[in-house]
Amino acid sequence: HAYAPPLALGASPSAAPSRFRGVSSSRGSVRPLRAVASVSSATKLEGEALATYMSVMSDDLSRLFTTGIDKSLYAPNVSFEDPLTTYDTIDGYLFNISMLKNVFDPVYTMHSIAQTGDWEVSTRWTMAMSLPTVPFFWAPSLTFTGTSVMGIDPDTKQVTKHFDTWDAISQQGFFMNTGSTQGVAEVMRQVLDITKQPALETPQYVVLRRYAEYEVRRYDPFLVAETRTNSNDADQGDRLGAGGMTGLPAGGNPFGTLAGYLFGGNEEKKSMAMTTPVFTGGGKMQFVMPKSVGGVGNAPVPNDPAAVAVTEQPGGVFAAIRFAGIATDAYAKEREDKLLQLLGKDELVADKNVPASLAQYNDPLTNPVQRRNDVLVKLQSFDVGRLDK
Repeated sequence: HAYAPPLALGASPSAAPSRFRGVSSSRGSVRPLRAVASVSSATKLEGEALATYMSVMSDDLSRLFTTGIDKSLYAPNVSFEDPLTTYDTIDGYLFNISMLKNVFDPVYTMHSIAQTGDWEVSTRWTMAMSLPTVPFFWAPSLTFTGTSVMGIDPDTKQVTKHFDTWDAISQQGFFMNTGSTQGVAEVMRQVLDITKQPALETPQYVVLRRYAEYEVRRYDPFLVAETRTNSNDADQGDRLGAGGMTGLPAGGNPFGTLAGYLFGGNEEKKSMAMTTPVFTGGGKMQFVMPKSVGGVGNAPVPNDPAAVAVTEQPGGVFAAIRFAGIATDAYAKEREDKLLQLLGKDELVADKNVPASLAQYNDPLTNPVQRRNDVLVKLQSFDVGRLDK
């Protein structure tokens, strides 16, 4: 069968066909066929009925953790299953939604919806959650990305089966049925992440995929103040890591140069709020400018325009690998190489025209085991709504 391609929300339909049913993804997960066998006079959900149904479901799921879903869209005996939980009634499903809403303050973002069977619709989503500060005093945050496969009764048009997958694991299904602890391990890995991000303004992004070892993020545009971190000598190369926090090879202090600009070293003698992270890469160090600055034309003119420039970063889709500790040049390069290896395995292509960068979130006084560091690699292209990987 040929089914409707994924429809990315807020965008035009994708031209790529959906290859979904019963196919093993490159990550090793098998998406089981769960659609309901048709006993209706209609052989499949299609045409205007399909368009209406997907519009209704998109609208309903957008309210998952706000006003809640429309109970009438689900069969009383709907079965729900994800790597951690399973329920066999609509009341059980609603209890799960309520528990998540009240305990974890989740934010649900649906990226696409597509028909993946005669009587089956699937969605791709991101869910971000925070844990209560008691007993989780280190304030961990949880992010999951994945798909929902929904089987539809041909007669009632109600959802009878709802099966969730996570991108971070290969063995899908409720862990007590599969015997796999991958889902539990993924939750514990995020809960026990003690790295800290300061409560400072930071560039906004949404996680499009959270895999076992790295993320794919879509960043909004943001302003930076930048200066160089390497000498003009070609043999110095690009210092991706500490980048000049400890000084240039030929002398100078890029961090001090940028800090001086933000804290009054400009023609307006204007002091601006500190932000996070500090980016290094491509021979530059960059401080994120506060949003209150507005556009490039509104930024205070540096006292030394030859040393500091204010530019807009266009945003885009980046792969990111996170690590704790002291981000030396060598360690950051090692993480970059690892990320590129993972991208190659997953058939994702880095944009060679954009150098990798390191994001360091913490001040030097932060315990190294609690420091958050990300290596970012811009992707050449990325299909946000794709369901099979």
